[in-house]
Amino acid sequence: MRRSGVSLLCRWTSLPPSFPVFPVLPVQATRTLCLHHGVLADSHVSNQSTVPGHGWQDRRGLSMEAALSQHVQDLSEPEKRLLNKLYEGLINGQRASLAESITLVETQHPRKKELAQVLLQRVLAYRREQETRNGGKPVAFRVGLSGPPGAGKSSFIEVVGKMLTGRGHKVSVLAVDPSSCTTGGSLMGDKTRMTELSRDMDAFIRPSPTSGTLGGVTRTTNEAIVLCEGAGYDTVLVETVGVGQSEYAVADMVDMFVLLIPPAGGDELQGIKRGIIEKADLVVVTKSDGDLVVPARRIQAEYTSALKLLRKKSKSWNPK
Repeated sequence: MRRSGVSLLCRWTSLPPSFPVFPVLPVQATRTLCLHHGVLADSHVSNQSTVPGHGWQDRRGLSMEAALSQHVQDLSEPEKRLLNKLYEGLINGQRASLAESITLVETQHPRKKELAQVLLQRVLAYRREQETRNGGKPVAFRVGLSGPPGAGKSSFIEVVGKMLTGRGHKVSVLAVDPSSCTTGGSLMGDKTRMTELSRDMDAFIRPSPTSGTLGGVTRTTNEAIVLCEGAGYDTVLVETVGVGQSEYAVADMVDMFVLLIPPAGGDELQGIKRGIIEKADLVVVTKSDGDLVVPARRIQAEYTSALKLLRKKSKSWNPK
């Protein structure tokens, strides 16, 4: 980590003990998943535990599992073969099947949306079986990485991702790139900064456009995370677009939210301001090498002081 020139500000909060890099506190947290009108929603922390075998209920009181079973009956033979091919390839860890499954989830075609929901239901059932075998603990750890444009998010993921794969972990990276407000196109440039990680067979990198979605993520980031976990990746890194102070939608999708700020990230007043700083579990001051070492140390000290003034998220929270 020292070679990458990174200063860390640690803000420990409720993290599961399975995270492979950073120390954690023994605070229990559960993750709940639900399907609402064809859209997968994921809440990070919940006081209620999910019971295996209980179907999700929509507002009309109908079981989503029953609705999806009806969709399965309406599928044609080619559609059934396609879903079986994607599901079998995905749970066997085939990256091509995972990429095709994410493409299916991201589509705007009405019929393909129905196919995507059937596939997601099967993957969720498979993942519930894995968690049951794992003693009810999550089989993967989710990390969200956010920060202003040019903070070094992609370079940071390149270093951390290679370190994790070197320790035997399987890492998936969901990189979100901004879409043009005039043409609607998007340049998927995040992957170009991950040259070593993109060639690693234990890593999967998927860039996706925002397509006008606000909050720093895409419309289907939650679904893509579920598919990556179903494919056997035990660490999922979600890189947002360059964000501002009020864009932190990814914080509700992950187990750990990391905020990266450059040495010129403002003074102590910026750290005191409410918003994305309050959501961060870990603050990383990047690019702390060469002539930027002194400014990085100053920003580190100022944000350490500012974090002490924010409201505590839990009794075990301890800024450091």
